[in-house]
Amino acid sequence: MSPGTRHQTSEQYASVQLLRFVAAMLVVVMHTTEAMSLRMPVFRDIGLWVHGASGVDIFFVISGFVMAVSSRPASADQGANLANAIDFFKRRLLRVVPLYWVYTVLKVILVLTLPTLVLRTSLDPAHLTASFLFLPWESPWGLIQPVLPVGWTLNFEMMFYLVFATAIALNCNRLYFCCGVFLVLYIAAYLLPDITALAFYGHTLLFEFGIGMLVARMRHYRIHGLGAVLLLLTGVVLLGSNFVGVDRLFLQGLGAGLLVLGGINLERNPWVKRVLERVGVLGDISYSSYLCHSFLVPLGIVLLSQSSLEHAGLVILLTLLFVTGGSFCSYFWLERPMTRRLKQIFFAPKVATSHVMQAPAATRMENL
Repeated sequence: MSPGTRHQTSEQYASVQLLRFVAAMLVVVMHTTEAMSLRMPVFRDIGLWVHGASGVDIFFVISGFVMAVSSRPASADQGANLANAIDFFKRRLLRVVPLYWVYTVLKVILVLTLPTLVLRTSLDPAHLTASFLFLPWESPWGLIQPVLPVGWTLNFEMMFYLVFATAIALNCNRLYFCCGVFLVLYIAAYLLPDITALAFYGHTLLFEFGIGMLVARMRHYRIHGLGAVLLLLTGVVLLGSNFVGVDRLFLQGLGAGLLVLGGINLERNPWVKRVLERVGVLGDISYSSYLCHSFLVPLGIVLLSQSSLEHAGLVILLTLLFVTGGSFCSYFWLERPMTRRLKQIFFAPKVATSHVMQAPAATRMENL
């Protein structure tokens, strides 16, 4: 592709959209069971549904897949590669940061005004600053997580974006470069376990982005019908597995990869694709769901605790519906208009030069 050519990202995967929503709801259910055990005496012994954590693995694999599919290809012009890397990172910041900051500020306000609604109520200036900057920092409650606890995954995302952007700038093989950096971090964490940032990033979770990038490379190999269904089923089994001594990467990470690979092959069937496209908006609200459920789940459980409900499944279902409704409001009234306005400000149309490729056409893929 010559410099100055508009790169159109035409690939869109309805199955990935649905999986984004599924991943968010898995996390919501996990945190719902936690809130039920803490705030509803009748469910004190329900315990945390740990399998919901596999939603994070699905998110990470999808992120690696989408970045590999939607980013611009390498250019023979090194100046264009550097410009593309900067553009890529700016777009990822614009996609992730504003909404996360809004909900982090909301969390701080709630901690100061309604501490009984939140489980962790301590604020520390250094920790708060690190939270806004996506820096791993030990919290006042002893865990390496930000003020908005679910934001710990975004620290991993930001690391991935930075490494991926560097690979674009250096015109390296993006999969090999990212996995190489992740391996260095993993080894460094083993050698220097007392460094907080290394203790956080030195985790095999980072390699799940690599699994997503590998699935992106495999997306053109067609697996039809029963084969795609078997990939999906195998992925589900691995996501729900828990074998002692087997790392999460080889269970949930691999399972999430098979789930995505099976999904994109299954939707080659026109009927399946039409059905999936009808629920694509559920994927659109997934980021809002992931962030706002930190507030909606405790609120929903507090409200339901005033009722006489004693059926755990019904409480979880009502909470899911409550979170989904709130997520639609967050997406359509806050996330989407805010993102559009910021794109108009920071990515106003520019005349293409001989050194910079114009921005790709907006798609749902790049809006993950």
